[in-house]
Amino acid sequence: MAKTERWGKKYKDRRDWKSYSEELVVRGEFLLELDWVRSWDEEILKMNMGKRGAQYIFPESLIELQAVWNQCVDVRGVEGITRKLQEYNLIPKYNDFSTINRRVNKIQAEVTLPAEGSISVSCDGSGMKMTNRGDYKETKYGKKRKKFARVVISADPIKKKLLKVDVFIDGEGPSEPEVAMSHLEELIRQGFDIEKFWGDGAFDVHDLFDLLDQYDIEPAIKIRRNAALDPGGSLRRKIEVLKYRKKRYKKWARDTEYGKRWVGTEGVFSAVKRKFAENTRSRRLDHLCHEIKRKFWAYDKMCEYAKA
Repeated sequence: MAKTERWGKKYKDRRDWKSYSEELVVRGEFLLELDWVRSWDEEILKMNMGKRGAQYIFPESLIELQAVWNQCVDVRGVEGITRKLQEYNLIPKYNDFSTINRRVNKIQAEVTLPAEGSISVSCDGSGMKMTNRGDYKETKYGKKRKKFARVVISADPIKKKLLKVDVFIDGEGPSEPEVAMSHLEELIRQGFDIEKFWGDGAFDVHDLFDLLDQYDIEPAIKIRRNAALDPGGSLRRKIEVLKYRKKRYKKWARDTEYGKRWVGTEGVFSAVKRKFAENTRSRRLDHLCHEIKRKFWAYDKMCEYAKA
């Protein structure tokens, strides 16, 4: 196959590899971060304040750490790790696998947002496997295609920060543009000033352009090849379609810095799937969606810990 010539400016790697390498090492330290053990009793006291019924025995900090371990090993393996920490007197006591499973599935798994201010947003979706089986039966016997879980994320490609995560079963739930609109509206309600929005051709819809125009957000959405100037559609989209037709893709992509979209979305998808795999262990659909959401939550916590 003939090698295609790369268009645009020659790529220059400006990353500080020494500091980035150290950041990756520190992410590994997060897996055994035990500073919270010093406030074990204090945290339990706060959790049980005003609680009716059975009291908590294990702090939320332990459960959150176990939720991260659970991305790499099953709940019985997590119990084994915790038991070993208690054996070496690093924690006061350990919990069994059923308690771990119950508490982990109750974690909110909400991504920590940056301080209020100006942000940019890139949105995209990807699939995650609902099982660990291969495609042999589908290929050999023509079985019905198995379903996937669909993940839609919003991230800031400039600050390289995950902002929102939603998980749905394949064929169910809202479309990617609808999820993007809900993410944008939620971020605006939380006080963020959104400067720019990136999206691929799937986000070329009138309602999304109207929302961006309403809040004065600069769009960098790839226009579809068969895009038409709908007389009754979005005025902002008409302007963007005309710009796209005039400049054509390469010039439009350079002017809008469309390539930055990949840093905020594809980069996160790639990192999460490499680190925690793209298959799930859960069988209940609600637990399965929550497990996938925890993968992105765990990755974000590790990144934030390393940066801090």
